[in-house]
Amino acid sequence: MAPPNAKQILSNLYGLMMEINYHRPDEEVLEDLKSSEPQLEKHLLKIKQLSAKIKANQNKSRFENAVEMLRKLKEKGIEELEKLLPPLEQSKLIPLFNRFQELTKQDEANILADQELLQLIELIKDKIDDSPSQ
Repeated sequence: MAPPNAKQILSNLYGLMMEINYHRPDEEVLEDLKSSEPQLEKHLLKIKQLSAKIKANQNKSRFENAVEMLRKLKEKGIEELEKLLPPLEQSKLIPLFNRFQELTKQDEANILADQELLQLIELIKDKIDDSPSQ
């Protein structure tokens, strides 16, 4: 058998590309696979469950880290935090708070809504912390 020439190699590659059809949406490819492989549905469900569990654990971890950081900041107190930043750096941060010199009614409503949400999150966290571990 003679080695394939460049034209034959390109023809084979084109045939493979047409077979792959990488422009098809993932959902369409999955539907084709589901119809041909009944066990695939079971494995896809398991993958989705594990992905959801991992995402939930990551969100829980980020929330716990944020709560821990806030707790540490509260422990330090404002005086300690002011000592951490030299006056020059503090002056650079002033523009971030300038928008609160002229609060509109909408700004006040947004701040109150955010405060209520944070209180609700804190209550939920306290309830979770107080409940016995499962």
